Amino acid sequence: MPKCFFLDGPAGTGKTFVYSTLLHAVRGKGDQAIAVASTGIAATLLSGGRTAHSIFKIPLTLNATSTCNLKPNTSEAKILLDAKVIVWDEAPMTHVHAFLAVDRLLKDLTKCDEPFGGKIILLGGDFRQVLPVILRGSRSLTVSSYIKKHRLWSDFFVMKLTENMRAFDSEKEFASWLLHVGEGESGEKIQLPPFCYPEIQDPVQQLFSDIDFKTVTPEELKGRAILTVTNDLSMQINNRVLECMPGNEVIYGSIDNIVSNDPQDQLAYTEEFLNSLTPTGMPP
Repeated sequence: MPKCFFLDGPAGTGKTFVYSTLLHAVRGKGDQAIAVASTGIAATLLSGGRTAHSIFKIPLTLNATSTCNLKPNTSEAKILLDAKVIVWDEAPMTHVHAFLAVDRLLKDLTKCDEPFGGKIILLGGDFRQVLPVILRGSRSLTVSSYIKKHRLWSDFFVMKLTENMRAFDSEKEFASWLLHVGEGESGEKIQLPPFCYPEIQDPVQQLFSDIDFKTVTPEELKGRAILTVTNDLSMQINNRVLECMPGNEVIYGSIDNIVSNDPQDQLAYTEEFLNSLTPTGMPP
């Protein structure tokens, strides 16, 4: 009987529902079930979810022989030993070297040579989405970095979810189009559906046309947002909105300098250069 499973399904087909059902079923019997994900955002959707790196102590720099930084005879190791089931979401975006490191860790802890130390493990995700990100990597390096291209994949029993349970009837056509794009069936050039690019001349006017900025309340602004692809565009849009608001403009100048005693750093990072930067999360 296989102990390694992979749940394959596009977005909206119910992967998270299956994970939650399995986790609650195992924990409801008083057994231990571990829920991890490749990203922090995905981990928040799982009951008791954490990132795979935090649970298994996967190193940030990986190679084919990497090992996890988790010591035996610790509370973290005991949690892994007691686990009846391990659920791992968004697995396709994790480098295969991370799975190999976890495989070595579980084999070492359990003293069992079966894949992943004989633990029941359920990976899940959608290979149509993001694969492992390889810094300056070629297409071949990217493809060879994900688990499906490694011998470890032969140990997994694959289960597929195919019906989109999240999309409304009016969205079925769009969901089908997304699936065709993910399957590579749309050709080299992808034609977006017309509703993806509505002709809006002024997004600020379109979004806030019904608001009087002289008396606007936070409640009126709630639920309104303009999405854009670059920080520069978002700053331009934010400035447009601020211009609509009453009040006097107050400008506070920043003091930008390098915290370094190295003269080379002072020459390389001048005040003019620092003034040109707008780090994410900092005011302009």
